[in-house]
Amino acid sequence: MSLYTSYNQVEKHIMEQNLFYEILNKSKTDKEIIGIWQYGDENGFLSGYVIDFNKDLVLFQHYTKYGKTDGIITLQVAGIQSIDIKDDYAKAMECLIEYSSILDKVPNFKPLLNSTEEWQSELINQLAKNSEVLVSLEINGGYFSGYIQKATDTDFIMNCVGKMGEDEGEVVYRVEDVTEFKLHDWDDRKKDLLFKWRKASL
Repeated sequence: MSLYTSYNQVEKHIMEQNLFYEILNKSKTDKEIIGIWQYGDENGFLSGYVIDFNKDLVLFQHYTKYGKTDGIITLQVAGIQSIDIKDDYAKAMECLIEYSSILDKVPNFKPLLNSTEEWQSELINQLAKNSEVLVSLEINGGYFSGYIQKATDTDFIMNCVGKMGEDEGEVVYRVEDVTEFKLHDWDDRKKDLLFKWRKASL
């Protein structure tokens, strides 16, 4: 047995006994989505799957938060702080990747503006009649997303939706507190897709 062969066997044994390498190998074999956190990286974690790896390096297929491919990244194994596996974010990312073509489609609903004085009430009532449309509203300086279920001239009920499509329940708001509407942007289409996925209605 050569020294080189002996070294490779020792290296392989070390990798087999290490849980980090076990997770990397499973991600590579099954294309399983994982989240990689790196030391000193203040931008958060990287989501994707492992293309290949050895004792020192990882080739990583990265995805954006919208489930779009975002290039291949080379990572140092020693720079990996932790790995998220089988968590809610990973499952949501698998959904976004699988239904990427749906996310690309802009919904058909377009609001109409007929009044300048009662514009909030007018738009909210239009959305209440199209309760399958997700909207983001600025209310008292904060943004809230969801589906408007019922509306009057003075208040409305919205089924609120979280950043990853979580059902956050219904809330009653005053119409006069609404200062801005946002419709059909990438974040809202993502929330809508994930909400329907969680409700198993895709």
